Amino acid sequence: MDKAKVKREIQGWVITILAVLVFRTVLYEAVYIPSGSMIPTLQIGDYVVVEKWAYGLRLPFTDRAQFQWASPKRGDIVVLLAPPGNPRNDDLIKRVVGVGGDTVEVKNGALWLNGKPVPRHPVDGPCTYENRLEGGPWRTERCTAAEEQLDGHHYLTYCTPGVECGDIPPTLVPPGTVFLVGDHRDHSADSRVFGPVPVDRVKGRAWNALFSWGPGGIRTNRIAHDVSH
Repeated sequence: MDKAKVKREIQGWVITILAVLVFRTVLYEAVYIPSGSMIPTLQIGDYVVVEKWAYGLRLPFTDRAQFQWASPKRGDIVVLLAPPGNPRNDDLIKRVVGVGGDTVEVKNGALWLNGKPVPRHPVDGPCTYENRLEGGPWRTERCTAAEEQLDGHHYLTYCTPGVECGDIPPTLVPPGTVFLVGDHRDHSADSRVFGPVPVDRVKGRAWNALFSWGPGGIRTNRIAHDVSH
């Protein structure tokens, strides 16, 4: 075989591999949603595209961003490295509800920010969703729903009927950190458990559900579904 041709083949593969690594490290990454902490905005079985360039750049195998050009804003859905001491090392995905200097409180599942309630109203009618423990069977669960508005973001939050919905007293968010809460308020281990998270541990911003796999197979209504609301 011609040595020059072999050399070109090798160079082509090296360039392709490097391009894929750069794309995944710097630009975009698809993450799988295994649990229901962000239901109904994110469903178990979603494959969500994350904009890794949204806030900064973190080199592979490091636990903090080396370059930071923006900070997460209230209402953003972000992917973050698991906090130190977390029982699992999986990345987490939550909603930013407070930034440095804010005071965050949750009352009966409702968000309060800087001493004032965030606009919110209950959603009438029956509320159910499909839940599954990892590796277990799907089952239908009951819920109560409310629409919440936070800095231009409109989204639904769920609580389990008759269960305390993850309330916390007023909590100050230190500078350089964000306070994260799941949309399924009583099914989420978040900053109410592990505290505010340094901004440089945030990997990126959720953008789009590429596709989703549910109890009935592919959820066609969630193909290329915008999740940034």
